[in-house]
Amino acid sequence: MASAIEKNDTWSPDWAVHPGEHLAEYIETRGWSQAEFARLAGLTPKLVSTIIHGTNPISAETALKLERVLGMKADIWTGLQAEWDLHQARFAKKRKVIEATEFVGHFPLRELKARGVLPKTNDPVDLCDGLLSFFRIGAPQAFDAKMANLAVHHRHSKSFESNDFSVVSWLMLGEAKARQMKLPSFDRKQFEEAIIAIRGLTCESPEVFEPRMKELCASSGVALVFEKPLPKTRLFGSARWIEGERAIIQMSLRMKSNDHFWWTFFHEAGHIMLHKGKAFADDYGGEGDGFESEADAWAEETLVGSDRFEEFCNTGPRSQAAVVEFAGEIDLHPGIVVGMLQHRGIVKFSHLNGLKERFEWAV
Repeated sequence: MASAIEKNDTWSPDWAVHPGEHLAEYIETRGWSQAEFARLAGLTPKLVSTIIHGTNPISAETALKLERVLGMKADIWTGLQAEWDLHQARFAKKRKVIEATEFVGHFPLRELKARGVLPKTNDPVDLCDGLLSFFRIGAPQAFDAKMANLAVHHRHSKSFESNDFSVVSWLMLGEAKARQMKLPSFDRKQFEEAIIAIRGLTCESPEVFEPRMKELCASSGVALVFEKPLPKTRLFGSARWIEGERAIIQMSLRMKSNDHFWWTFFHEAGHIMLHKGKAFADDYGGEGDGFESEADAWAEETLVGSDRFEEFCNTGPRSQAAVVEFAGEIDLHPGIVVGMLQHRGIVKFSHLNGLKERFEWAV
């Protein structure tokens, strides 16, 4: 009759002792100093000390010398060393899995897999390696340094706190696309001319303005990247620099109406024109700083002319006809004017939305 309890030949303890501890006990038992033992064994005092402190292994040659001096067989010493090495290997693997699992748990893995950034696996070590390559860092501990290196001024939403790991992931998705474009160095004058041309596209359909915008920006040393948002973010746009002399304007396509789209673009273009070398990530309607106010003012001046818009606002425009007439005078889509009036509080957010166009992004 078989026993209910069977022998487990695969059991191994979750602990091990470095053979150096046994060596220290043998030396102490005999009343020797480490220096005396080293002389007797024909070993250097430094080697004996490092073995005892666990920073050096017992080699086969050393094991034979220990056998001669202490009487304990060499294969016992090498066996103790092998057990220690195996334990350390198992512990290192376990620690790597634990660290990888903790690190990858911060990121939107499903979305990053779908966008081709990560391998389609659930193995935490493989996912961790994929993330490290994606972020261009050598270890999970370097992620904070990556964030600091980006030095992003983040305008946060008033009602939602974006997840930093998702924000950096979204920024890096855009950067990866920008690096593939092989852009020329930034040309400020050419970008100014591009901005004027792009402003003239606000009444066109996405099929017309999207490729033309990208072409005009790229020729100026600016990568215009449309990248869908990631979960746990409320980002609308970003403007920043890579490799010193090339810029990115990245838009999340979160905006579904043309007023949001065009304002975001010109706001980010303002950052490029005004704040060279700095990096920005903007949540729509978030609290900003002096940089954000400057970019807003630049966008308003570029789109409508601040003085002219102020005069129009002073007339108290609330009718569709007034907005359409003003937009026609300045050659701008009326939906953009509505959005700016709503932002000023002159028109309620529920009014005149019929003048806006809605976008359905294909990417």
